[in-house]
Amino acid sequence: MRDEDGLSLVFISHDLHVVRAICDRIAVMYLGKIVEIGRADSVYHRPQHHYTRVLIDAVPRLDDGQPATRTVRGEAPSPLHPPSGCRFRTRCLRAEVRCAAEEPALRQVGDDHFVACHFPVSTEPGTPS
Repeated sequence: MRDEDGLSLVFISHDLHVVRAICDRIAVMYLGKIVEIGRADSVYHRPQHHYTRVLIDAVPRLDDGQPATRTVRGEAPSPLHPPSGCRFRTRCLRAEVRCAAEEPALRQVGDDHFVACHFPVSTEPGTPS
């Protein structure tokens, strides 16, 4: 439909593997805020937000059978009373004081790839740039 009729579609799912197969662009949301947005292949292969990374790691892989390498801690906060600053900070293993004090703005991290994170995945020690 997209190609034949020139339609734009909004597809909502928690399964990023399915989203990647269907969509040209992906916007990842956490508690009602976009935390990462960009071309599907860029977001899927080079996730920059820690929540996006956890979602991708949760996709079952038939090739290696290995469990997810990243996890989140705790329970998701109430969307009615989200945490201050970065909404994911209460579950993020990389969170620091700045994350509680200041909500991160979307910033460009690649060609048509944006992330709302003070400490994107690419800044982790040992992460190739």
